[in-house]
Amino acid sequence: MNSLLVALAVVQALADIRLTAVTHLTEPLAYANPSLNLKGTVSPAPGRRLDIVVLALGATPMEAEVGVFALLAAGGLTYAPIGVGGGAHLMFPLDRLPIGREVGQILPTDAIVAVMRNSISSVTVEAGPKATIALLFEVAANAVVTSLRLPDGTLLAIER
Repeated sequence: MNSLLVALAVVQALADIRLTAVTHLTEPLAYANPSLNLKGTVSPAPGRRLDIVVLALGATPMEAEVGVFALLAAGGLTYAPIGVGGGAHLMFPLDRLPIGREVGQILPTDAIVAVMRNSISSVTVEAGPKATIALLFEVAANAVVTSLRLPDGTLLAIER
């Protein structure tokens, strides 16, 4: 019974997510985290671009493995996130997060987004009610993205 309640809570949380923006970048994206004393840029490889997908949460908090989110494109191509943050201007590359460290951000809504790198292949994001989550993807320059797959398998359509 307890696992059923947890499953219902996850479904409710993910049903309360809406896609608010998709931005395509061909230039580098700057990032900085003073608490880790890290800053730099993420640059797309030749023939690629960076896409930022911003999600808004409703009243239900969310916790999920970042790698489970997927950007889907025409032709069946799937892209995994390479960065995450509390907004498009608060992005941080996943490969720069130290293992075992949590990085938190307090958003203008007073919501908190926390990102934790658990291992080389595991990064979780936890976001409070009314938070925004931005995901960074590197995709083919000519890719036509169609949707974002959420951790529960739900697809959010991306308008063109």
